[in-house]
Amino acid sequence: MGKVVEISINRFSYADKIILENVNFTVEKGETVVIAGLSGSGKTTLIRLLNGLIPQVYEGKLTGEIKILGKSTVEYKAGELAKYIGNVFQNPDDQFFSNEVENEIALVGENTGLERSVLLERVNSAMEQLDIVSLKGRKLRELSGGQKQKVAIASTLVYDSDIIILDEPTANLDFTSIEDMRSVLKKLKEQGKTIIIAEHRLFYLKDIIDRLILLKAGHLENIFLPEDLNESIRKENMLRCFDYSELTSEAAEAGEEVLVRVNDLSVKNKSYKLNDLAEFSLNRGECMAVIGENGIGKTTMAKELMGLLPIKRGEVSYAISDRERLRYTAASLQNCRNMFFYETVEKELIPREKEADREYLDKVKKYLIHLELWDKRTMNPHDLSGGEKQRLALLISMLKESKLIILDEPTAGLDYKRMSQVSSIIEERTKTTPVILITHDLELLFKTCNTAYLMSQNGHRKINVRGNEEEIVKFLNVQL
Repeated sequence: MGKVVEISINRFSYADKIILENVNFTVEKGETVVIAGLSGSGKTTLIRLLNGLIPQVYEGKLTGEIKILGKSTVEYKAGELAKYIGNVFQNPDDQFFSNEVENEIALVGENTGLERSVLLERVNSAMEQLDIVSLKGRKLRELSGGQKQKVAIASTLVYDSDIIILDEPTANLDFTSIEDMRSVLKKLKEQGKTIIIAEHRLFYLKDIIDRLILLKAGHLENIFLPEDLNESIRKENMLRCFDYSELTSEAAEAGEEVLVRVNDLSVKNKSYKLNDLAEFSLNRGECMAVIGENGIGKTTMAKELMGLLPIKRGEVSYAISDRERLRYTAASLQNCRNMFFYETVEKELIPREKEADREYLDKVKKYLIHLELWDKRTMNPHDLSGGEKQRLALLISMLKESKLIILDEPTAGLDYKRMSQVSSIIEERTKTTPVILITHDLELLFKTCNTAYLMSQNGHRKINVRGNEEEIVKFLNVQL
């Protein structure tokens, strides 16, 4: 078939910090290869080396060579690799340059000189493949995180790239969209495309991949064939679940004391309005998952509950005004970069009035150590990795004195180890304050949540998680 990617890394370092060492493998034309490993194992750096962002955007010292289609990446001119490689980044906002959906999808084709008629045809085809025709004419800023990711994926289909590289492509997708992704990847594989995916979620890839490359602390730990990926291998290497049908509820039952009530809440924005009014209560010890397809209104409801959007109809028991809701809720949002205002991690977590509070400082230290952020406490939050930023945003919300905590996709893109760390902190916090958890992460849901709020255009309802695992999986349209 022929090698299209050749990786021979003796060592790669940022400044004096070694990130990758002795990583050597090749990818054949038409192969689908998954790069897996815990956060910090070097996956993103390896992807940047493959797509040319290193050295064109990020500086570092490479001893070794990366070849794409038989040519060293350093020999390609700036932007030239875009003709051969389609990229989907972990955060789609990082790769957007346009304001509207169609313009963004067409951008690579325009930059590489596709004829207008061919470009329009391919844009339409890409949108149809990903079922986003309804997004035509929409502004990117109006889209949900999952919708943005699908636009980013569509942009890779416009130019007939030989190689497609995806970095955590399902981090913000619902399960219906993940099934679309699976279908698209299958089609691309059938077309003979070479696909390289850095990913934690593995369940949707089990019948697509040819090999799994496992990185550990910057080294190539092992290479697995699909038939090797059993439960023993998963647990030994702390990989994400291969089969969701095996998951069961692990969370303790909530208490009986009602702490929060939401009555007759209208959830709407410019593009939709839920037919039913939201109504539920939250008890001490309760973590309620909010689930539903992308764009159904989960984040909009969260913003109303926390005071970022006005409540047009309905009421909540813990506050009257928008200002009070902002005061009495703590939240970790999907785009956590907007949550940081100070120059160091510890200043984000320690307000001035708590600087002499030994009990509070001990709690901060305990959480930082637990989430493996203690050594990062003097760093600027914006210099952290994506997963580290998520964990910091979670801590900010966990430490705030509040009557309600709202977490929007706190484990998107996190590996199993970090997801479990996040779960344990949420579980501890629910003992005093109820938590609303918006998530597409079934492993987190079954580990952490004792109730679930199911949102759809046909209505929404609240159920217990224990005993209803199969119903939740079916509602999320998970293809097992």
